[in-house]
Amino acid sequence: MTDNQIKMMQLRNYQAMPLGAKITRTKHLIREWYEAHDGMVYVAFSGGKDSTVLLDIVWQEYPDVPAVFANTGNELNSVIEFVKTYGEKIIWVDPKITFDEIVNKYGYPVVSKDVSKKVHEAKTTKSTKLLDIRLNGYASGVGKIPEKWKKLIDAPFGTTSKCCGILKGAPSSVYGRATGRKCFVGVMADESQLRRQSFILYGCNAFGKKDPDSRPLIFWTEQDVLNYIEINNIKIAEAYGGIIRNRNNELACSGQERTGCKLCLFGIHLEKGENRIQRLARTEPETYRHAIEDLGYDKVMEYIGVEWRPYMKDIQMDMIDSNYEEPA
Repeated sequence: MTDNQIKMMQLRNYQAMPLGAKITRTKHLIREWYEAHDGMVYVAFSGGKDSTVLLDIVWQEYPDVPAVFANTGNELNSVIEFVKTYGEKIIWVDPKITFDEIVNKYGYPVVSKDVSKKVHEAKTTKSTKLLDIRLNGYASGVGKIPEKWKKLIDAPFGTTSKCCGILKGAPSSVYGRATGRKCFVGVMADESQLRRQSFILYGCNAFGKKDPDSRPLIFWTEQDVLNYIEINNIKIAEAYGGIIRNRNNELACSGQERTGCKLCLFGIHLEKGENRIQRLARTEPETYRHAIEDLGYDKVMEYIGVEWRPYMKDIQMDMIDSNYEEPA
C-alpha cells in the first residue's frame, strides 16, 4: 500500500467517526495550531455554514481569536447581512479588484477550478509540450482537459480559476502578513478531489504548506455540519433556509445548499432544477440583470449547456421533492 493510499484510508476513517469524536479531534487541532503560533491565529470567515461552524468551535476554545471576512462584492445579500450581525467581532478586508474586472481581464469561472485553469493554459500557452499535455495528458492519462470540455478552448470567452485567490485568498493573506497571524479555514475534503489531494499532501494542520493554514474540519462531511448546526441551534445565513430531511432521511437545506460567490459558475452544470443564476432572478433581480446584460452570462451558460432563463416551476414540477419535511 502506498503512502497516498494509507492517507486516504486515514481520511475515510476520520470521516466515519461519530460527530462527538470529530468535535473532540477538531478542538485538539485548533489547540495545536493556536499553541504552535503562540495565539497569533485568525479564522477566515466567509459567512457560509461551514465557516460559521468552525468559528463557533474556535471561539469555544479561544473567544478572542479574530475572524476575517473577505468582502468580495460577490456575496449574496443575505450573507452580507448575516455577517453584519456579528458586529465589530468581524474584521472586513477588501480585494484590490472586483469580480467584474476579473471577468474582463481573465475570463469566467466555469465548470471547475481545475478545468478552467487547464483551458486557460491551453488557450494561452506558447509551449507545445504543455498544450499537448492539456489535450492528451501525460503517459498516465492525467493532466488533460476532459473531452466534454475541450470545446472551451475554442469558446469566444476566456476561463479563469483566479477568482477565489484574488477576491478571498489575497486580502486575507495581506491581513495575515501584516499581523503575523496564521489562519483557520473551514474547508472539507468531501467537497472536491483537490481538497482530498490537499489532505493527502498536508493533513489537517498544514504546517508544511508554503502558506501554512489549519483545516480542522477537513474530515467532516456535509451531514456533520448540518447536524452540528441543528443540535447546537446555530444561526446561519437566511439564504440556506431551514434544515429539513430529504427523501433519504438526510439533513439538507430548504434554500441554497451552498452560498459562496453568487456569480461563480463552478459546478453549475451539475445542479438540478433551478440553478444558482436562475435563483438570482427571484432573490436578487438586479444582480441577475447585471449578470445577463452586463457580463454576458446568457452566452456563457448556453455554451456550457446550462439554462439561464428564469426557472419555470410549472414546467419542471417533477424535479421538486414533495417529500421534504421539517425534522421532528
